[in-house]
Amino acid sequence: MDRLKKLPVPGQRILRTMIAVWLCLLVYVLRGRQGEPLYAGLAVLQCIQPYTKTMRTVARKRITGTLVGAFWGLALLLFEQWLVSRGHEEPWLHFSLVGLFTGVVLYFTVLLKVSETAYFSAVVFLVICIKHAEDVSPYVYAFNRTLDTAIGVAVAEIVNRVHLPRLRKTDTLFVSSIGDTILGPDRKLTPYSKVELNRLLEDGAKFTVATSETQATVRELLAGVELRLPVITMDGAALYDMKTMEYLETLTMSGEKARRLVDWAHREGLPFFSNSVEENLLVIRYEELANPAMQQLFEQKRRSPYRNYVHSPADLDRDLLYLLILEKTELLEEKLRAFLAESWSGDYRAVLAPSPFAGYSTLKIYDAAVSRRAMLQKLQQRLQPGETVTFGSIPGQYDVVIESADHNHMVRELKRRFEPVDLRGWRNIFHS
Repeated sequence: MDRLKKLPVPGQRILRTMIAVWLCLLVYVLRGRQGEPLYAGLAVLQCIQPYTKTMRTVARKRITGTLVGAFWGLALLLFEQWLVSRGHEEPWLHFSLVGLFTGVVLYFTVLLKVSETAYFSAVVFLVICIKHAEDVSPYVYAFNRTLDTAIGVAVAEIVNRVHLPRLRKTDTLFVSSIGDTILGPDRKLTPYSKVELNRLLEDGAKFTVATSETQATVRELLAGVELRLPVITMDGAALYDMKTMEYLETLTMSGEKARRLVDWAHREGLPFFSNSVEENLLVIRYEELANPAMQQLFEQKRRSPYRNYVHSPADLDRDLLYLLILEKTELLEEKLRAFLAESWSGDYRAVLAPSPFAGYSTLKIYDAAVSRRAMLQKLQQRLQPGETVTFGSIPGQYDVVIESADHNHMVRELKRRFEPVDLRGWRNIFHS
């Protein structure tokens, strides 16, 4: 029973494909069983896509490929009928011509600048010329083949675009944390969540994320999600526009605070990574990779084009966002207690968290003014939403508490709140 609970729930693409295939068969019956529903079904399988843009592209390829393939298939069969009328009926000639004309079909797609349809064109051509070479009327088959494909594409288009009536709240700002809210235990986004997030964004949802990660890590964790609004990164130290690749806001330490913090880390013998934004680039400086965890982190992250590691002391003349200390857990807990005992510790915000490296934890130290809530207020000032709804896993800190990221809970809750089923949303039944 537990195994059955872990099985993924069939997505809308599966359901819509089933409905579309059934409708193609229904059309076949209503047409008096004329044509071949197989080809309509194949068109449905190719055209039902997660995204509307993708569906349009595949449908266009399918129709264009069918027309090109049918044209050359008809041309070859008519040419062979002419050869037969002249007394040339050798089997080897037919196969030789099929091979030759396959190249012609592919080259023709290049001439028409539709080479992306080459596969569809060649398949249609070969089906006509090999399977239906002996049909009485090549005209009839070429027409029916094109019609069957057109039926499949039309049915897929309708099924993929029709939705329940939903009232979209495009004036609401939705903000979610990432790690234990959107991602599963494996820190990966499920295919369902990725598709639904992109669809909701395409439909006008004002959605973004707030996280302790850098914008580089956000790109990695949410790869494929087309975030359109600025994201709150580094636990509120920065507001970053993913499209323009620009830091819109930063909350940094003063030079005095930065020097005091770095001096403390040196006195305590704690190696660190210093994070700052310089010329709109994330720059991460380090003096030494003093332990295996720091070395592994550096090797994992340094190849990213969105991070810039520099082997040098912290540049205290630059605006420092935070220090990242990666050390053994017991040592960091002891050092954190010592840090909090300092009379000036109230000028900073220190966050101790587990790391992905066994036995090690991270200690991030920001300016005391840094928080996700403070940066969210800056984002709200920019967007002026009607209301804001936050998602997270900590009770009392978020409007909507997500107890488990398993089974796409957060995305399903976002969908329910952004576009609830409502007859007043009848205009949204047909998705453009």
